[in-house]
Amino acid sequence: MSPERKKAFLFYLCLGVGSTDTLVGLLLMAFPAFTLSLMWVPAVSPDALVFIRFIGAFVFSVGCLYLGALLSVLFAIGRDRSIRSILLATAWVRVVVCLFTTLALLTGQLELPWVSVPLFDGVLGSLQIWLVLHWDR
Repeated sequence: MSPERKKAFLFYLCLGVGSTDTLVGLLLMAFPAFTLSLMWVPAVSPDALVFIRFIGAFVFSVGCLYLGALLSVLFAIGRDRSIRSILLATAWVRVVVCLFTTLALLTGQLELPWVSVPLFDGVLGSLQIWLVLHWDR
């Protein structure tokens, strides 16, 4: 992949995932019950909403990491090291989330609508690991 195409791909990856995670995180923090309904996830106990908000803070912070990487892509500020580090760190988070939610789904601790979480995180985490491993090819 040419350097220009790689830069464009990384730009859109960081913009898309960063924007999505940041927005979803904000929505989970501000309107947890509403956001879960958008995901077709059944309502949780009002006592559990604080934990959904906590998850929102986590999702928001991961989204902000991608947006930080976006700045590195745009301004070529230590681009290779910075982006590799952010992609590897967020890939690890996504793999752990994928494994946890998959196990929770298989053991019946989460309902089927949650399946989008391990699917999205598993695919994106795998893509990011592949990008880091094949960076210079």
